[in-house]
Amino acid sequence: MGPHAGSTVDEDCPPGGGTRLPVGPAVALLERHRARILDPASALATPDGAKPASTLYRGDTLLVPLRLVRDAEAFARLNEVIAPMGAVLEAVVPATKRWQEVLPRLSDDLPVSTLVRLTEDSCLDQLPDPWALLVRLRRKLGMAETQGIGLEHLAGAASVELHGTPFGHGQPFGHGQPFGHGQPFGHGQPFGHGQGPAGLPLATGSRNPVRLFMPRPRRRDVDDIGAGRRPVVAVLDTGIGEHPWLPVGDPCDDPVVEIAPDFQQLLADAEAALAAASGHQPGPSLASPNDQRDVVQPLLGLTDSHSGHGTFVTGLVHQNCPDARILSLRVLHTDGVTTDRIVLLALEWLRLRVVAALADGTPEKLVDVVSLSLGFYPEADDTQTGYLLAEAVRKLTDLGVTVVAAAGNDATARPFVPAAHALNADGSNNGNELLVAVGALNASGKTVAAFSNEGDWVTRWAPGNALVSTVPLWQGSGTGSLELESAGQVRSGPDGDDLTTGFAVWAGTSFATPVIAGMLADRLADRPDPDEVAERPHRAAAALAEVDDYLKTLGWKR
Repeated sequence: MGPHAGSTVDEDCPPGGGTRLPVGPAVALLERHRARILDPASALATPDGAKPASTLYRGDTLLVPLRLVRDAEAFARLNEVIAPMGAVLEAVVPATKRWQEVLPRLSDDLPVSTLVRLTEDSCLDQLPDPWALLVRLRRKLGMAETQGIGLEHLAGAASVELHGTPFGHGQPFGHGQPFGHGQPFGHGQPFGHGQGPAGLPLATGSRNPVRLFMPRPRRRDVDDIGAGRRPVVAVLDTGIGEHPWLPVGDPCDDPVVEIAPDFQQLLADAEAALAAASGHQPGPSLASPNDQRDVVQPLLGLTDSHSGHGTFVTGLVHQNCPDARILSLRVLHTDGVTTDRIVLLALEWLRLRVVAALADGTPEKLVDVVSLSLGFYPEADDTQTGYLLAEAVRKLTDLGVTVVAAAGNDATARPFVPAAHALNADGSNNGNELLVAVGALNASGKTVAAFSNEGDWVTRWAPGNALVSTVPLWQGSGTGSLELESAGQVRSGPDGDDLTTGFAVWAGTSFATPVIAGMLADRLADRPDPDEVAERPHRAAAALAEVDDYLKTLGWKR
């Protein structure tokens, strides 16, 4: 596709377009994340002639692995190839002391954002499409030399829609239906407003406040745990909010939740460096580990669409394994959006933490399970497209860390990654056994939730509809649908923006995922750490087998 309507381009120059931004309220979110949609009808075919599927990606960056950024000659070769398209890549590596200290230890596979810029002599009036640049690189240099170079995909939380944000009712991409039904990007909202096209309800709960009359889950003393330490579940989500069940503190004080200020600062440095290099206004910072409430439209005071998502996920892990310590990494914005680059940085940070714990003999710093209630639909299901994400997961599972990922909420079999990497792209069943892809059942556990994705790559199932869990103690500006004074007291309808009860009901494969993650942690709690690193995956596999047996007794194994 050519340049945007209204632009002027010298006819002797190559076109810069490849996709157009859609119209309607979804534009606000696309602009907020500098994103565009890859349109299969107009996008260039891959070098093997295949047409890409639709996906969502940053419109001004490509991801390039550090091995190429560190190799000046190899990086210059990339720019030589794309120069005829009027483009040049600029790698953005933060110059902060934190980054310079950690940089030598980062994997060569870790991608960094490279800004797409116009060459000085370019006659284009807009940036070339990163997808067109990627296709040219692959055609000219081959797949081996360009391995790991890819689009910077937008990924999103796998929870159903709720109201609160003023743009699209919390739907980032046209109520989750940009190209027909069941093919959204990121959030995976089933069919707008939690209903199917015929108005049938598909989900129960979209962060609706409830009152819970139950004591907090009982934790054993560390000395009573068979492994001699608490199992650690890393939750990559919107952060953690204040809740009496989920005290946050230093691991030495044995809290339920641990935060990682050093990771948050690394991430904040990377985002700030990218904003400064691109000239864009910095977006909302992820430097704080705390769940945030009203970032999208603070002047209105409404609770954002996915605010509290991380606290809800954390509560589900805690319910299923009270003995666990939960390591909260904030990677999702309050609109439920992140990018695969941010997720990859979090996975690499976790790998470094586990490697250091094994080397230093500090088992309390190990990580046992990673819970990922997010993902995206890639443009292809080949091994090249998902290489970096699949490898980042495998590096963790090789260390005995089980990664549990949501299958998505669009009633489709289209692969949703990273969950879909549980099965090889060719359909064989020898994918990563310690990557667990979780689909959602209804509350009874007897039927599949109507919104849940499914396919051969979905390897486990758990209830993800009408679940009750923790939310931050917030009061937004929204009110009930009815409010009046009568006989000296206020009578009102339910106030969806009043979360001061601390509990809510929500739905999505986002929430089936921490159920399985918590069950795994529970089975690991009494399994001592092996002496050899090579034995750690066997410990994880044995715990997973125990969970499978339990799922069978519940009728959840499919």
